Amino acid sequence: MNSTAKWLASALCVLGMTYAQAELAVDTKFAGSTKNQDQMTMEERITPEQEKFKQTWEQRVLQDIAASNEGITPTNGLADLSRAHLLWNGVDYYAWSVHYQSAEQIRRNREEVRMKINRPAIPGGGVCALFLHDKKLNPVTSIKINLPENNHATFCNGTRALGGAGKGADGLLLTVSYYLTDGKLAQRAQDIGKDWREQTLLLRLQKDATGRVQLVQDDRCLGNPNAYKNIPIARKALAKCKDMNNGWIMIEDR
Repeated sequence: MNSTAKWLASALCVLGMTYAQAELAVDTKFAGSTKNQDQMTMEERITPEQEKFKQTWEQRVLQDIAASNEGITPTNGLADLSRAHLLWNGVDYYAWSVHYQSAEQIRRNREEVRMKINRPAIPGGGVCALFLHDKKLNPVTSIKINLPENNHATFCNGTRALGGAGKGADGLLLTVSYYLTDGKLAQRAQDIGKDWREQTLLLRLQKDATGRVQLVQDDRCLGNPNAYKNIPIARKALAKCKDMNNGWIMIEDR
């Protein structure tokens, strides 16, 4: 099974189920549907209601990206595998994780085309982020994934799967792929992707003193970088940690 097929299988396994927790439930029931996406027929997925909801949601995400990226949005569509419906404390939210190139990286790409040269990507030139919207698809909050490996000389090039963090954890697990920007450029097409890395990160849902919803990346238990390449194994590792006054401690060996 190739890597794309593995990511697809993992995402369908995680997203195709309702993951219920003390205060958070994660599923893929969109636009008022009572079925997860993998439980729906093709005809049910492309009803006018489902299509309109998806198109509106995608446009809102693209607007959010443009607002933080000098007005520049991705040129390709957003991946379906990394989106979810959340029910947190009785309130509906919609989460969509995406990857895109920074405005600076896009300017550099255009310069390379004009100059007919090929240079390594710039650190942080590839951005992975998660955008949270309310039931009416109004923006609630967002977060850019932090990859401190190699002194932040990283390029995030994919959000592979999104799912619940597990029982008792008000948060999401997001699997991303990335590479180090100081590595050698691939000389052959078949070498592209050989140096890509994958890990799964915890994004906590919380509210500030004013009640505003926030997403906070919490690497204390899983680490960053880590070796958890999909959500199920990251969820098992997370279950071996205990949150003591907002500080993770290990309660058993991994």
